[in-house]
Amino acid sequence: MPCQIFRSAGIKEYTPARAWRFLCGADQSEFSDAYCEVQRFGLRGPIKTLRMKDMKNTIRLMVLALTSVASAEVTITTVPLPNPSPGFVWRSPSPIPEDCPFEQSPMANRIYFTGKFSNYWVGDTFYPSWASDGNLYSPFTDGSVEGVISRSYKQANGKEATTGHAVMRGDDPLKLDIRNTSAPKEGLPYPYSGRYPAGSLVHDGIWYYGTYCLGPRGGYFVNDFTFNWPNLGPMPGFQISYDLGQTWEDSPHTPASPLFPEPKLAYGAVKMGAPHFVDFGKNMEHSPDGKAYLIAMGAEDDDPMPRPSITKGEQGTSYKVIDGGHASKLVSDYEMGPMVEHFANANLSWISADQIYLARVTPSPETINDEAAYEYFAGHDTDGHPVWTDDFDQIQPLIEWNNNMGCVTATYVPHLKKYLMCVTDGWPTVAKMDSYILEADHLTGPWRMVTYMKDFGEQAYFLNFPTKFIKEDGTLWLCYSANFSPGWNGVKLDFKPYGGRYGLCLHEMRFLAEDEQDPIEPANQSVDIVSGNIAPQARISVSSLQHEWVKNAPSKLADGIVDGEPRHMQTEWASNREQAGAWARFEWEDAQTIDRIILADRPIEREQVLSAVLRFSDGSEILVDQALPNDATEGLEISFAAKTVHWVKFEVLKTKASGTHIGLSEVAIFTAKSQ
Repeated sequence: MPCQIFRSAGIKEYTPARAWRFLCGADQSEFSDAYCEVQRFGLRGPIKTLRMKDMKNTIRLMVLALTSVASAEVTITTVPLPNPSPGFVWRSPSPIPEDCPFEQSPMANRIYFTGKFSNYWVGDTFYPSWASDGNLYSPFTDGSVEGVISRSYKQANGKEATTGHAVMRGDDPLKLDIRNTSAPKEGLPYPYSGRYPAGSLVHDGIWYYGTYCLGPRGGYFVNDFTFNWPNLGPMPGFQISYDLGQTWEDSPHTPASPLFPEPKLAYGAVKMGAPHFVDFGKNMEHSPDGKAYLIAMGAEDDDPMPRPSITKGEQGTSYKVIDGGHASKLVSDYEMGPMVEHFANANLSWISADQIYLARVTPSPETINDEAAYEYFAGHDTDGHPVWTDDFDQIQPLIEWNNNMGCVTATYVPHLKKYLMCVTDGWPTVAKMDSYILEADHLTGPWRMVTYMKDFGEQAYFLNFPTKFIKEDGTLWLCYSANFSPGWNGVKLDFKPYGGRYGLCLHEMRFLAEDEQDPIEPANQSVDIVSGNIAPQARISVSSLQHEWVKNAPSKLADGIVDGEPRHMQTEWASNREQAGAWARFEWEDAQTIDRIILADRPIEREQVLSAVLRFSDGSEILVDQALPNDATEGLEISFAAKTVHWVKFEVLKTKASGTHIGLSEVAIFTAKSQ
């Protein structure tokens, strides 16, 4: 029948390839002739209602279906695909650093990550606050939301430091809608160089948004080592919004005249460094006394045991200690005056500290920027009760672990009646980072160790638990950002756990008690996409790329990871506004004998391949005449008689109407001997 159809339209010697070339170049009158022949052979049904412009793909599909059956035995089956993110348990190293001052928690001693995660292509510095309208409101910076960029340092083009503000709508951490509430707001950092988001709280419809200062700059080179913001500065108060971030009232404070009376020396140590509000739930509903609590990191001037002097490491190691590990006079690549002596070795930086401090205030527009309205934790009395003072000079550490502390957040968990604290020791500011989770019955302690997470991220920072996503079944979502400095000082960073990225990461997890067994993951029933798969050895080209900046984007089609948007955009191929006609080609220098191909669609629901064609360098073609499963948990396996080829080309024929960036998550091509 195919021969008769195309002979009637002017093709005397029918072959699939000749027919295909004819179809690709036929005009409407030729289609009309072919269409008549299609009808004459009784293939009417829905075809007769198609508009003329739809005829080309219709005839393509019909010809391929007929020729595939005639030319070779082809089977298409649905197969389960490997889960890129199975659940796993994170345990503390054995032993935990020997000078750890915290007892092991009886509540839990390890963490189970369920494998569920989301990551959003935005900036970092997300600290969500749950407002009474049900939305989360958060700062962000050093990235973009909706294409609007905020950077919290003065840029080479002369733009001043800004901080962004976003609303996070939705109840599912996997499907959040993140929007700007207004354009990023300028905030001058002088005499420092950076001014970053700090404590953020929405209470009774009013948004209080703090910032903190950093210096001397984001990339500071000394002793052949590049630090990131090695000097932590003061907190210049809170800007205030009465309309949930649409407009803002400036803080009355400045970096030179901050909210808290510190530092005592120019560019010296602070105690209320980078403070964050304790998360008491929706509109602060679980605050024990109606007060807002600020938890912060700090250190002391004239530290008798500071971080050691270091230089660049060897063979990919993070760093090497020099001068016997003692602080040394640093030689800067430019002069910073009195700042130099105070940030030697990043002892107190944006992500490293020695102590944690605590303050509280009854939040209101009148009190939030009034230092006289604050009280500070000043230790415990002889009966073990917390002492509070309005004298800043009497402030005492809530907890301390010299050279092992840094960025800190705290959250109250109602169903556990416990507080959780996340601490990240990120020294030396641009290497792998260690984080740990503490728990306590009272905010003022005592605090106990749950899990110490060495190299978490491997460079995770700004950890926090948004209360909106804490469930009574024991699950919660860990919020963080990761790996902002891959390659700095020659250090390679991997993502651990899978699904981390620079941006906003959310991972579902729960705590495991000591006597609780590790969860048993379902047996792996997925098809093997590794053994005999020669796709990774191919030279891969594609019709277009949605994100040209994604490194080695075509190779993501054969990276062994079946995943993609909305979870992990860097593991898939997405075309640039293509539907039918989008293609990917795999080519080898030497001929390969193959007999099986697996296709995995992108997991995003709106993008789905409904039919496609596989073309081979020997002139043969196979129609994939059924939709690819589009959640990336299953794929289509196409098996066929062995053929020897130099290249394989996948081309999309039909897609969901909603698709705008059609593509694939993974392609596996197998040698015949691997069948």
